[in-house]
Order: sequence, then structure tokens, then C-alpha cells
Amino acid sequence: MQMQASGPFQHQVRVVSPQTLQSMDLAAQVQQEVRRQAGSGGNQWLPLVADKGESAMRGIMAVRAAERFSDEARESFAQRFPTAATGLDRAYASGHSALRVQGGHCQEFADLAYTQVAARGAGKPVFNTLYNNDHVLVLLGDKRQEDPVVLDAWQHLPIVTTLENSKLDPGRLDVIQQRNDPRPDPHAQWALRHVRTMPMSEIESILTSTTYPPVGKKFVRHMVEKARAEEPGRYDVRSLANDPSTRFTDDPAHPAKPYDVMSASSLSSARRTIEKYEQAAAADPGGYGKAKRF
Repeated sequence: MQMQASGPFQHQVRVVSPQTLQSMDLAAQVQQEVRRQAGSGGNQWLPLVADKGESAMRGIMAVRAAERFSDEARESFAQRFPTAATGLDRAYASGHSALRVQGGHCQEFADLAYTQVAARGAGKPVFNTLYNNDHVLVLLGDKRQEDPVVLDAWQHLPIVTTLENSKLDPGRLDVIQQRNDPRPDPHAQWALRHVRTMPMSEIESILTSTTYPPVGKKFVRHMVEKARAEEPGRYDVRSLANDPSTRFTDDPAHPAKPYDVMSASSLSSARRTIEKYEQAAAADPGGYGKAKRF
């Protein structure tokens, strides 16, 4: 079943190169794996409404403990690879940290996706990019030479698309780091395999000892009031695809592939969450309604 997230649905077919289609397949696999491992974006409204704050708590913990977790990962890496010319890659360490708390914000989601791609080998350059100085995502392919694939598991509905079919302005993308080696990276593989995850009970215990209520209605209200007092609120980014119904093929004679496919149960759940949030935003525009988009 296809999830029509937003915008006009023209059900167009785009012909791309075989290499681009392979990159889209890889991006789809990685996005699914990152969502399985890290859940939903901790600084988005829709997950907060859906899980009563678990994703938000995991995101807060990811940011607060980022430096400590990364340092611990680098120490373990140095013991495992004592002759390595350099230490553990920054993105690999950050992706490792995201796995520890099983969550994060866009930075952690992008770093985990970047690490997943490096571990598999993309066969082309991979870029960790900053968009509009406000959001981090991964591109597969060099935008100066081709229409790159957008890989972003943080968006609420992780639909794979290309840069030309996205809502992103290419001129606002800045490269944070890139990997040109097309081969699988054993250092990235190590970062994904040697992880001690934190149970939610431990995360909740740490945060409730400070200023946060436990997961539930009180936590959601706390985050709503925090958004009310601050500008400009949490994010409401559902899909970066201009037209989620667009299908892709590398040969007009072959059937085109959709990349917005969801199970019926996931589709129903996503729709219920969107409806619940939109009702809350309409009733409390100064709280729920203060959302950031791009």
C-alpha cells in the first residue's frame, strides 16, 4: 500500500540510471534499518504524540551523552585497531552513540545512516550534508554529476527519492563530510556491531532525576509547554519528497518501482497519529501548533 504523505500526487514515472536505482534500493534498505534501530526523530511532534515521549527522551539522551558515548567508542576502537592510521570516524562514533540510546535527532539519524552505507559500500561518493543550517541528511551521489538519492530516516515518513524530486533546494546543501571509497569499511562495520544499548528504564531514570517527568501525558504536556515558551517549537517534517507517488525505473520497458510503500497497519497508524496531532495543533496552536518545517 502506498502512503500519500502530502502534495500533488501525479503518479509519474521517472527514468534514472541503473546506478541511481541501485542507490535508491540501498537507501530504502538503510532507512528501514535505521528506523528499526533508532525509532522516530526525537525532536518531531508526530512521534511525541504517538509514543507519549519515548522517542523524545531517547533524543534528549542522545544529545546529552553524545560526547561521552563517542569518547568511549573511540577508546574501544583504539584497542581493537591499534595500528589504524586515524581514530574512529566522527560520524561512525555518532552513529554508534545513536545505537546506544536507540534514538536521536536528525544529526544522529544521518550519522547512523552514513555509517550503515559505509559499512555496506555504496559504489559511489556518499555525503553527510547540512541543509539550510538546520537539518542533516545523507546524499548518495555527487549533485554536480548526477541527481543524487536523498537518504533521511529522520523524516516522519521515510520515503526514498532523488534530490530533483525532493522539497530541498540544492543551493542550501553544505557538505559536512564525504566518503569516496566505494568499498565496505570495516571500521564502520565495527561501529555498528559492538554496541551496548541503554534500556529505556535507564534513560528515563537519568532524565527524571533532572527536570523531566516520566514518559506519559505529563511528559507530553511538559514538552508542549516548553515549545510554547520557546521559538520556534518542534519539527513537523512528514516527507521530503515533492511527490511521494513518483515511481522510478532504469528502463522504460521495465515496470517502475514505488518507494513510498508501507504496510496497511503502518499506514493506518501513521494516519491516526497525523490526525491526532492536527487536532491537538488546532486546539492549541500556541503549543502543539508551533512547528518548524522546511
